[in-house]
Formats: sequence, C-alpha cells, structure tokens
Amino acid sequence: MLDIPEMRDALHFVLELTDIYMPSEGEVLLLSPHSTPERAIAGFLEEGVKEVIVKRGNQGASYYSANEQFHVESYPVEEVDPTGAGDCFGGAWIACRQLGFDVHRALQYANACGALAVTRRGPMEGTSRLAEIEAFIQRHDMSIREAAQ
Repeated sequence: MLDIPEMRDALHFVLELTDIYMPSEGEVLLLSPHSTPERAIAGFLEEGVKEVIVKRGNQGASYYSANEQFHVESYPVEEVDPTGAGDCFGGAWIACRQLGFDVHRALQYANACGALAVTRRGPMEGTSRLAEIEAFIQRHDMSIREAAQ
C-alpha cells in the first residue's frame, strides 16, 4: 500500500504534523525516503517530529530527539502472545509523559508494560495498572541486583 505514491504522500503529510512518532524497528523506513534507519530517524527530527521512539520488541526500545538519544534494554519474559504489546507500550509512554515522568522513566515503564503484555494471551488481557508495572520493574531490578552479587 505504501508503494502507492498518493498513500505515501498522505501519510507523510500526517507525519509533518506529528510530535511523537513511535514505529517498530521494521516500520522506521516506511515513511522515509532514506535507506538507513539512522538517516530516516534524523530526517523525521529535521522535519519537525519532536520525539521518535523505536520499539524493538525483545531488544528493548530507543528514544531520539533533537537533544538526546538512548536505548533501554527489554525485560526478559516468556512470550505467550505479542498481540497488543505495541499498543500497551504506546499507551504507557503517553500516560507516563502525561503523569510528568521524564523520558528515561517513561521509556522504562513503556518497555515494562510491553513486556507484561506479551506474557498474556489476547490484546486486552495484556493491559496493566501502574502499580502492577511498578511491581514488575521492582522485581526485575531486584533479580538483577541478586544476580550481580
């Protein structure tokens, strides 16, 4: 569908009005004329997108803005069903930013929310409350500290 010039132009117009673009790793090049993900991301930022968050599944997620870029590793979980994980990730990112979380903490929580989502079957069953996400992060951080000792 994106091979149709009119469709690509329409989606590019929407991207010009976008503050936050959250593609999966495989989607980064879809709306870009560039041939590498790095150049595509730079192009989005140059065109006015304020934040690009690349969802990388079990490889974590990466954040890009005009001033900063960083990567957050994923949480190791046993995947049951990936359906809806990206939506949970995106919803958690927006909710965390609305709650005043900085970008580092918001990405950590979004990543945790996506990880929790894949541990359950079905698109709606994967949603989590803030307390559940915080408990998940705390358990994960504790297991990392124990493994380091």
